[in-house]
Amino acid sequence: MRKLFFVFMLLILVGAVGAVSTSSVMSAQSDQRAGQAVISGKVKDVKGAGVKGAVVTVEGQKAKATTAANGSFKLTGVNPGSVFLYVKTPSPAYLDGEALKAIPVKGGARITGVEITLSGRPSAAATYVGGKNCAGCHDEKLSKALDGSPHASIHSRFVTEGTSRMVYKNMWPEPSSKYLPRDPKGKLLMVQDPLDGKGLVHLVLCTKGDEPKREYLFKFYPEQKEGVSLAEADLDCSDKPAGAVWIPIAATIGGEGNWGEGYADPDHKKPDRHPNFGEGKQRYMCRVQDVPYLVKWMKENNVSREGQKQDYIDYMPVFIMQDGTPAGSKVLAKGEVGAPMFWQKSPKKWATPDNTLSRNCAGCHATGVKIKTKDFKDYKTVVTDWDYKDLNITCERCHGPGSEHAKSSDKAQIITPKHLTAKAGNELCGQCHGNHDGRSITPPGVYKPAYDGNYKDTLGHGFFVPGVYNLETFFANYEKPTTSLIPDWKEGAFHSWPDQTHGRSHSMELSDLRRSAHYRNKTEKLTCTTCHDAHTLDAGPASLKVGGYDFANAAYGNNTLCLACHAGSGQFKDITTADVAVLQLDARRKVTKGGAAVTAKATDTALARNRVARSVAKHMQVGAGMGGALYTPDDPKMPVGNCASCHMAKIGKLQDIDVDAMYHLDFDKSGKSAVAEGNVASHVFDIVWPGQSAILKNPDPSKGHDYDIMPNSCSKCHAFARISGDLD
Repeated sequence: MRKLFFVFMLLILVGAVGAVSTSSVMSAQSDQRAGQAVISGKVKDVKGAGVKGAVVTVEGQKAKATTAANGSFKLTGVNPGSVFLYVKTPSPAYLDGEALKAIPVKGGARITGVEITLSGRPSAAATYVGGKNCAGCHDEKLSKALDGSPHASIHSRFVTEGTSRMVYKNMWPEPSSKYLPRDPKGKLLMVQDPLDGKGLVHLVLCTKGDEPKREYLFKFYPEQKEGVSLAEADLDCSDKPAGAVWIPIAATIGGEGNWGEGYADPDHKKPDRHPNFGEGKQRYMCRVQDVPYLVKWMKENNVSREGQKQDYIDYMPVFIMQDGTPAGSKVLAKGEVGAPMFWQKSPKKWATPDNTLSRNCAGCHATGVKIKTKDFKDYKTVVTDWDYKDLNITCERCHGPGSEHAKSSDKAQIITPKHLTAKAGNELCGQCHGNHDGRSITPPGVYKPAYDGNYKDTLGHGFFVPGVYNLETFFANYEKPTTSLIPDWKEGAFHSWPDQTHGRSHSMELSDLRRSAHYRNKTEKLTCTTCHDAHTLDAGPASLKVGGYDFANAAYGNNTLCLACHAGSGQFKDITTADVAVLQLDARRKVTKGGAAVTAKATDTALARNRVARSVAKHMQVGAGMGGALYTPDDPKMPVGNCASCHMAKIGKLQDIDVDAMYHLDFDKSGKSAVAEGNVASHVFDIVWPGQSAILKNPDPSKGHDYDIMPNSCSKCHAFARISGDLD
């Protein structure tokens, strides 16, 4: 009986195994019939070791797998198409990752060898150590990229203490002379009294001494008795009256322009370079302790700044506007001032304890910031204590607090941006380049930089850390547009034109990108670093690998950057990556294939340029009837055929003031002044048609302005595409 029982049980087990096996086969056959595929690969850390317990999913599908001890995974039941893989980190030791390039999947295919690397991350206990600690281990080229020198990335030299990088020093008066700022109506500018913070007083710009030790000063006259007014002849740079307040410029922010040593060559006597930032304005800052009203206010409110890093009033009542309609242009109306120009900036409320570098600007213009704040009866949320590791943007702003990494040299204890997800990678840049008019949620509406008070006692001290946090919790109404001429952060963080698609201000690049076709790319998830390298002045990524070629700092002035990806498809199917490599060489930049430097004979170069010109001309003819236009993409004065000219029209503004001349004005077809272009390139990458501008015209021109009307892709070159917004 016992033997029969065992035989019986054995038959049941064999039958069960057979049933499972048959079922598995049937399921596999069913999947095969349904055309589903299998994807296998490995999830690694930055040191190459497999990551256990990571969850791998197919975007938009149900397929899911968890990695084994060696990091391997196998996804079954994957539907065919162009698919993206996402990896959810198994622990706080890593950040989420994904395959930025889509995997082409055919029905029933078995795809192997897919590898995804997860960035490491600092722990909650990590602190900032400063960029000098990075320079000791990293190569000299990388260190110099952020050393603050004239040829370093603009990120490391936007704020300069002292006056060594002032632009247009020639516009300042000589020590024996004076400059009298005026308001938009041409009257002598009246500004907030730095003595008591209440009344309005006259202002004169002055200098003392010779270069290189020359002082640049703002002279504030005493407040006058009621009924007494001063005229131009009453104002000068003498030591009288005794009650005048002299405040020296102690630092500058911005304005170095888009060429190597722009602050030393503001008149463009040397040939311009065209890297990934532009020229717009330079603001002047003064020390908090040089403003008598603030010294008095701090004493009365028991606020001490002793022992802290130097804090500044982040903008004085006058700044210099560099770019816009050139001074002397015939298109300027009577009395209208052209660029460069001195112009007013909040003259009635510049000397306040909440207008400081520590509160308004440091989040995007310093690294390793820590702040303490307090609310007062007359001013809300004043920074009472602040510290930072680096003034300006250095390594840790993008790589996270580096104390643990600096101590151990462990690559897993620092953020590696190239291994972030597309969302996190874009937010890395978007913390400063997607929020010009954003404001913090916690505390509400206080901080302009990416700040969330919920994290003030952990990693980042409340400031955004890429990959660790989500940017939407750092800004009120993140990504929602505000179309008001004067931005309202309560409406939305994206200051857009009325179409709610194109940015009106600078630093809106991420908001633009998220509205573009590039952001919805079905073959690759593009990020800011696809086209930009934050470590250099020269535009283009350090390495762009396409079709077996590696383009170093691909040039965009002659279409290399755009055509490297678009060649061989769509309207550019007739040109090859090899043709584009010739453009790269023409721009005197390096391109390799298989590790070997690419060269081209003169005849081959001519043929390649001809194929590119013919293809681009055909594209222009189909899209805009421009087939007869000359192909001159590398001529800044005649950029016909340059992809960016039409697809990245300059429709935004660098200045945050509203005068017609802040844009580049030109005549419309009726001979009236109109906006030809702005000075911030759109990152929506679409064509902005004149019709989109025309609908913004105020039906009552006596109440309109030229700057009410959005520039478009045609208005730079064509009078018919410009729309005058006023009567002149």
